[in-house]
Amino acid sequence: MKFSCQKEVILSAVQTTSKAAAGKSSIPALEGILLELEGNSLTVTGYNLDIGIKTDIEVNGIESGNIVINARMAGDIIRKMPSGDITFSCDSNNMATITSRETEFSVMCMSADDYPVVPQVNPETSFSVPQKMIKSMITQTKFAVAVTDTKPALMGCKFEINDNILSVVAVDGVRIALRQEPVVYDNIEFIVPAKTLDELVHILADDNDKNITFCIDKNQISFSVGDYIMISRLIDGEFIQYNKHLVCSDDVYAEVNCRDMIDMLDRAMLIINEKNKNPIRCELNGDTLALSCTTGLGKVNDKINVKYNGQPITIGFNAKYMLDAFKACDTDSVKLIMSSSVAPIIIKPLAGTEFTFLVLPMRLK
Repeated sequence: MKFSCQKEVILSAVQTTSKAAAGKSSIPALEGILLELEGNSLTVTGYNLDIGIKTDIEVNGIESGNIVINARMAGDIIRKMPSGDITFSCDSNNMATITSRETEFSVMCMSADDYPVVPQVNPETSFSVPQKMIKSMITQTKFAVAVTDTKPALMGCKFEINDNILSVVAVDGVRIALRQEPVVYDNIEFIVPAKTLDELVHILADDNDKNITFCIDKNQISFSVGDYIMISRLIDGEFIQYNKHLVCSDDVYAEVNCRDMIDMLDRAMLIINEKNKNPIRCELNGDTLALSCTTGLGKVNDKINVKYNGQPITIGFNAKYMLDAFKACDTDSVKLIMSSSVAPIIIKPLAGTEFTFLVLPMRLK
């Protein structure tokens, strides 16, 4: 196996596919990336049995072949190589030589026969949407994914198309994050693991004119993003019936500036840590939203101006959960709905239904 190409081309492919390589594994090949050369086309693949990322790049092919090289080692070597062309060759003893100008590395590799087969996803069930839209939908919901496996279905985001509306939702038992956009496609639903979405966000573009294609199989999914294909298993199981928890009247609400609320919550978090998790006391009265909290580290009192059309109310909540929700808002101001001291707190846009966030209240002492 032998080829040469520009450093930037191979580096981008190796760094991106390496995100799917295992950090540590009882199967050494999973800690590597698979290089497959056929003519002038080099396929680079990373796979950890849960997530796979692969891409094809054009190189100057000299001798076809395949090999598995440690992902971290390959990335570090190529990144530190001089600019310009890099030549990669591998002999029959699986010894790879990487050269650029006067720099040369020799690295022991593994046989491609040791690499597991990456699953293929049925391409007949597929739909395409703008990358920027999906990136926004994921980042606005993923923060509410459950981090424990007591209910495995909640350890991912549920994607659901119903009546040409795509919903992405995350639930962890104390909060819900929902994001919706119009999409023309048949009704379908599936749950994508949070770890997959973490890596997917890294390769999504911020351009509306670039699409991502979803291909869904029974228990697998693939995402085609530019020159990359990501493959992942789906999560099986029953997702919570979240819609019934989001039904509320929004006639009474406070219009809150998101930046003001984020800044105030950030300040309150200075006296809250793992050992001091006291709830924030929130008081809505007239045109003022006041926060206060007392912990073993100290106390804080703060307030901002809002527009509120209801009766005075006092409610407690987890500061971090509320901060996560407000950071996920992509508008200047939102509706903050607090119907009682024990009812869920709802955050919605002033107009439209693009997102809805729910945070359960906490009992105040």
